[in-house]
Amino acid sequence: MWERVKQNFRRQEHGKSEAEHRQELFAQIRASHAEWLRAHRLFHEATGEDEIDYAIFVLEAAERKYQIHLKCAKKQGLHRFHLPADEPGYANDAGRVHKRRAE
Repeated sequence: MWERVKQNFRRQEHGKSEAEHRQELFAQIRASHAEWLRAHRLFHEATGEDEIDYAIFVLEAAERKYQIHLKCAKKQGLHRFHLPADEPGYANDAGRVHKRRAE
């Protein structure tokens, strides 16, 4: 069963251009970062012992998901400078571009 799911996923991925794949990955990173921030708020607002335990569980899961997406982007050599200029999160600051080139 898992093999069929993986094959189906690969078929869907092959139909995408490199730019579409990159934008999708950046969208996943932004979404997982927002989820991680919500989990932090949930943890800080938790009052009872059960709520705290649940908040820790959610926070750890959200943090792990965010790390996985960042690791995937790093593995593929992606950086936010690869986003088109009209995308949110694009760093068009000249100092940042210069700093990136120096690396």
